[in-house]
Amino acid sequence: MMTHELSSQGANFIKHFEGERLTAYDDGTGVMTIGYGHTGDVKVGETITQAQANSYFTEDVKWAVDTVNNAVKVDLKQSQFDALVSFTYNVGEEAFKSSTLLKKLNESDYNAVPAELDRWIYAGDKKGALADIARWTHLGSGKEVSPVLKERREKEGKLFAEGKYT
Repeated sequence: MMTHELSSQGANFIKHFEGERLTAYDDGTGVMTIGYGHTGDVKVGETITQAQANSYFTEDVKWAVDTVNNAVKVDLKQSQFDALVSFTYNVGEEAFKSSTLLKKLNESDYNAVPAELDRWIYAGDKKGALADIARWTHLGSGKEVSPVLKERREKEGKLFAEGKYT
């Protein structure tokens, strides 16, 4: 089986969805973030250059590349690999490794991947009485559909299925 590297098109694809922020910000969960989703040693008020953002990204994405290379047991096209690295970079190593998506892919069910990606579009908690009823009656996940994640998953699915970096 071939070991892949993230292509430059794949890197740009991920950077597009992560967004570039050269000034540190709270990601909404209390985690200080900068560049293309870099966390860890980020301080309030910190600023970086474009070159630093790219350098952080190159280092930060390595774990996702390694995760996909180590977890996927079937052959992948470059575009498929890039789509899975984007997904993994976004959801995390453990979420990817324990996903039904990976299980189906490793059973050579390539066609299942776009639909499995579409299941990962929720963020935060739904608010209000209807959400409380939904949780109480176990209807739905109690999470809110994120338009940003919905778009990202659709694009990752297209990249995986059709090789389109759009």
